[in-house]
Order: sequence, then C-alpha cells, then structure tokens
Amino acid sequence: MSEEIKNEQTHQTDNVDNQSPAEAEKPQVDNKIPYERFKQKVDEVNELKRKLAEIEKERDEAERKKLEEQNEYKALYEKAQKELEKFKISALDAKKDAMLAQAGYTSEQIERYRKYLTGENDDELKASLETLIADIPPKRAVGVDPSAGNTEKQQPKPKDEAEIGRNIFKRLKEKGKIR
Repeated sequence: MSEEIKNEQTHQTDNVDNQSPAEAEKPQVDNKIPYERFKQKVDEVNELKRKLAEIEKERDEAERKKLEEQNEYKALYEKAQKELEKFKISALDAKKDAMLAQAGYTSEQIERYRKYLTGENDDELKASLETLIADIPPKRAVGVDPSAGNTEKQQPKPKDEAEIGRNIFKRLKEKGKIR
C-alpha cells in the first residue's frame, strides 16, 4: 500500500518537474475526442433511438388497433399525417447536419446554426449554406503540425576522449595553472 502511494507521489512530481512554469500555469485544453469514444457514444445513441422507435411502434400499433375497433379512421389518418411530418422534419434536420459537417462546422456550431439553413430541397439548402458560410465561416483547427517542415537536428560528432584531455591541459597551461 505504501509503495503505491510513493509511486503515485513520484509520478505526480515527475509530471510537474517536466513542465516549465509557463506551461504549468497554462490551462491544458484538449478539444479532440478519441474516435473510439465518439463511435461508442454514436452507437449508444443509435441503440437508444432504435429502442425508442420500437416502443413507440408497439404503442402506436396498440392505439391503431384500438381506433380500428372503434372505426375511427379519420383519427388514424390524422395521426399518420403527423408522424409523416415528424419524419420529414427529422430527415431534413439530418440533411442539414450533414451539410454543415461537410462544410467544416463543429458539432456545437451545427447545433447552433442548423436553424439558419432554410429550404426544402437540395438547391435551396445549398444556397442558404453558402450564405451562412459567407456570414459565419466555420472555425478551423488552430495551429499546424509542428513536424511539417521541421527536420531533426544533426547530432554533433563524438570527440575522442584523448583529444578532450589534451584541450583541457592546453587551456590550463595557458592560464598558468600548470607549468
């Protein structure tokens, strides 16, 4: 138990020692999400959507059968029209999201700017997207890859130890320390 605490303390001090004071004061912000985590969340959301759709389908089927028994086809028709409208809206939102993502907007920007894309067909959506890009350009990633044009520095050639000793002796002799 005490070894674990010592290792943890050593690890923490190593991390602090490796940073310069300026780096230690800077807040470390990493906006990148690992792909595995992103994929896991997307799969989780899709699974929940699928379960919700199944539950709603079962409930709607039971309600439809009840209304059919009561011969209320008009109510069934109106309900089907409402569902169709919901599907159209969700499909349009998905298309808008895809267009904004393709244009380079972040997920936060997509949520915020989706309402500014207007139109029912592709041409109208593209025109409003071009207007949106002109008014509010997508945020690009800040910085560049540091290794893009940066080559590795050459290591100095190793010196002969005997030559190093001779140079030290020569300097000391010139200063008058050795006669």
